[in-house]
This record gives sequence, C-alpha cells and structure tokens, in this order.
Amino acid sequence: MKGIKISVIVPCRDEKEAIGECIREIKEVLAKENIDGEIIVSDSSKDGSRRIAEDMGAAVAKHDQEGYGVAIREGVENSHGEILAYADGDGTYRFAEIPNLVRALHDADIVIGSRKMGNIEKGAMPFSHRFIGTPIINALLLLFFGIKMSDSQSGFRVLRRKTFDELELKTAGMEFATEMLIKAKKRNLVIKEMPINYFRRKGASKLRPYRDGFSHVKYILIQTPISAYLAVGGILLLLGIFGLATGEGISPIFATATVRILLPIFGVQILFLGLFAKTYLMTRFNETNESLRKFYARFRLSSALTLGSLLIGVPVIMKIAGADSSLFDPMLVSTIIGLETISNSIVLSTLSIK
Repeated sequence: MKGIKISVIVPCRDEKEAIGECIREIKEVLAKENIDGEIIVSDSSKDGSRRIAEDMGAAVAKHDQEGYGVAIREGVENSHGEILAYADGDGTYRFAEIPNLVRALHDADIVIGSRKMGNIEKGAMPFSHRFIGTPIINALLLLFFGIKMSDSQSGFRVLRRKTFDELELKTAGMEFATEMLIKAKKRNLVIKEMPINYFRRKGASKLRPYRDGFSHVKYILIQTPISAYLAVGGILLLLGIFGLATGEGISPIFATATVRILLPIFGVQILFLGLFAKTYLMTRFNETNESLRKFYARFRLSSALTLGSLLIGVPVIMKIAGADSSLFDPMLVSTIIGLETISNSIVLSTLSIK
C-alpha cells in the first residue's frame, strides 16, 4: 500500500454517539499500517456530529442532503485518494479491517466486506434484514443478473477511484449498493467478498426497512433486461391465446378462466411493464439501449390508439351482431387488452418525453 493514497469515506447523519470512535479507529489503522490516507466524513447531521468529526481532525463534506447514495458521492467528490474505502459511521463496522479489503483489490475491481461470511454480533442485524430482506435481494440479483453474493447489502466496500468514476452511480438512497453491483456486472468487473465482523450500532437506526427494501427491488426491476419481460409476458400471452383457441381440446386446464382470461391480460401488462421500466431508466437516469431506441423509432401513439380501438370495437360489433356465446371469452380478452393498450400507450408516450 506504499505510495498509494487511500480515502476513507464515512457517511454520517446524526451519529454523535459513534462518529468519534470511528474516526479514532481509522486514524489508528492508518498509522499502524503506515498508510497515506485521509478521512472524509460526508455529513448531513443536525446533532453535532460535524463538530465532533472536525475536532477529531477529519475533513467534513457538509452537504445536508438525505440519502445514502448522495452521502457516498459527496464524500468521493471531496476526496483525493486513488483507493476509496467506505463504511457507515454508526459503529457497526470495524475500520481496522480496511487493510484486508485493500489487499484483496490486487485481483478484484470491487471488494465487499461480507457480514454473512464473518461474525455478526447478537442483535446487530435484525431478523428481517438477515433472513428475509438481504436473501431476497441476493436471490433477485442472482436470478436476473447472475450476481452471486452472500451479502449484497453490505455497506463496507473498497474500490479504486477510476472504477467508481467508470460506474457513474446515480441513485440517491440505499439502492446505491445494488446499483453498484448491477453496473459492475454489466461492465464485467470482478467483485470479491471478504469476511468481516459486524456489531450492534450506537444510537438510533436511520433505516426504513420496508421503504429501503422496496427501493432495492424497484431498482432491480428497472434494470432487469428487457428480454426477461419479453420472455415472461410473451409466454403468458401465448398460453392464453392457446387456451382461447383450443379450450378443452388439449387439456381441461386450458379451458379454465385463469388460462383463457387472466394469462393473456397479465402477459400484455408485463410486456408494457418492461417498456415502462426501460423508459424510466432512460428518462430518470439517462440510460438507454439499442432495443429501446429502435422501439421508440417506430412507436406512434396514434397507431397504438388505433390498435386498442380495434381490439375494443370488433368485439362490440360482434356482440351487437349476435355473436355465438362461445366467443364470449375471446371478445372479453380482446376488449380488456384493447383498454390496456390504449391506457398504457398514453402513459408510455408521456414517460418518454424528456
């Protein structure tokens, strides 16, 4: 680690009970390992944490903005090191473990401290986080992106500045941790986990379990490849159409309302959800892909409204003309899909306006 400057970034929001001890520990490990380092406290506190940090000799990036992602980015922006290390300033992580994570960078682009691979103090991680929230997010990352992690939500990470800049991270909240993993995977970067110790925090927790958890899930959904939406939506739609066309001719299950009515309606909605997700990614985060570009090069709201009107109008005319009652399900499905097409296309057209 000689000749390399390390910036230790500590996101801090009302952590007066722990921030002083965190800074002391960082200073001790930097001195012990003879590391050329700096301490940046990225602060949005109102409880006096800033003064404690300054009195302890840390540089303070005072931004007064809420959000975990905001805090990390502000800290990085005010730092100067070639290597970035960051962990929460609430006493849960041990900064003495920084050298182990930094050494692991020799064969990785991002090193993450895994609480699951190390030791977790009793009561440090709530049951819902340890056995429900994190495992669900881990599973979604593996399913949709092939990212295999034991602790995807760990807040103890080390990476090079050039890697951080390359990722162009933009989210403001706790989903920042998930964004980093997804974007790293897309760029074929090497992510490595190292076991760490995790302890009970000092002071009141700022986490909002359900809101923060859904933020991760929502970000995963908008980053999920459009091919996944096309595959799921397309299969459901085709199964529904097959059921409408064959009824009990193949199997009684294809004659059920679930297959004949619900599957095609859900299938179409999932296809639109995929377009919503990618359009939001384009307008909110300025990310796009070739498939979306080609879609919007051909998409015309007038054409979508015409198609939707036909899907509604034809069954209505057939009903007035006294169509056979056996055609009720196809006419109903056509009408509902027509309404879906009109309403979703209007929303899609609005979302695509930058």
